Formats: sequence, structure tokens, C-alpha cells
Amino acid sequence: MTGDRHILSKTGVPVDDLRLERVDGGWGEMADFSIARETLLHQAEVAASGGHRQLAENFRRAAELVDVPDSIILQIYDALRPFRATQPELAALADRLRTQFQAHECARWVEQAGEVYARRGLLKAADAAKP
Repeated sequence: MTGDRHILSKTGVPVDDLRLERVDGGWGEMADFSIARETLLHQAEVAASGGHRQLAENFRRAAELVDVPDSIILQIYDALRPFRATQPELAALADRLRTQFQAHECARWVEQAGEVYARRGLLKAADAAKP
């Protein structure tokens, strides 16, 4: 417990209930071990109040990603590797984050990465993107 707040999993399970002996007995699902958006936002508040602005921003972006399927996160991860995506492909991923998942800060981050990649010559060539 942090102050008067309980730390909960994505499914609402208190962190104190996430014990190995319970798992060994067959209890729980993977979602029970995923962090809740609210917990990440609380961690962002704590980080910000301690003067750790960048850490707070990371927690806020992580909170946005709680409901984004792993397959999409992996797609974005792959696209953000140098020479793996064109500027329009990164823009489309950012748009999907923004519209489908309301992950506005993450979308902005992907767009900024695309701008930096363009300046540094790290985008996939547009000709290579055509089938």
C-alpha cells in the first residue's frame, strides 16, 4: 500500500494477493499480473512531485499503453527500429494510437521519432515500401 492507495493489477487484484504459492496452486490469469492504468498514473504523480519529470512522462505513456494489445506494441517497436518504416507508416501508427486507443502522448512520441528519423536519415526508403 502506498499512502492510502492500494496498488492494484489491471484486473483489480491487490499486489499483496499476487503470491507465488497462489500461482503454483493454479490461481490467476496473465491479466492479473498486468499493472493498472491508475497505478501507473499514481507513479507518475510521485515521480513528478519528486522532480523527476522524464520518469513521470514515461509512466504516463506506459499508462496509455495498458489497453493496447501486445501485437500492436510489438508492431510499433519494430517500426521504430532504424530503416524499418517510412514517415507515412509511422504517422499511420501514431494516428492509430491516437484514435483507436486514445494514447495521445504515445502518438506524439511516435510522430516525433519519425521527425528525428527523417532528419537523421533513418527512415526506410519510400521506394522500398512499395510491394
